[in-house]
Amino acid sequence: MKHIGQILKKHIEDNHLKKGKIAEKAGITYNYLSAIFKQASCDAGLLERLYVAAGLNPGIVFDVPEPVSKNLSDINASTYLGNASVQISQNENLRELLAEKERMIAEKERTIQILMGNLTPANSGQ
Repeated sequence: MKHIGQILKKHIEDNHLKKGKIAEKAGITYNYLSAIFKQASCDAGLLERLYVAAGLNPGIVFDVPEPVSKNLSDINASTYLGNASVQISQNENLRELLAEKERMIAEKERTIQILMGNLTPANSGQ
């Protein structure tokens, strides 16, 4: 967790906020607010009141690790008609997904050629 007092003090000073008004909104005295600037931590309820009074999200003080499991989009294709992506996870059959992706891309490319006038529906092989 980050030093809550330093973050709060820097935000107040950088934004030219009135310390007395912040203390009043949080329900504490000006002197207590000054003491909190030196504290690395405080009660969660007080932290919330202070940060909200100063216009800060209280969650910024927490060091939240990156999620361990992520959905990865391993295959991306961009075409004139839109983007296509395939999500790969442990439970899917990769070969089927790749084959479906290739069919989708081929169909989109054929449609693009028709729309661009380079290929007519009669001689497109269908």
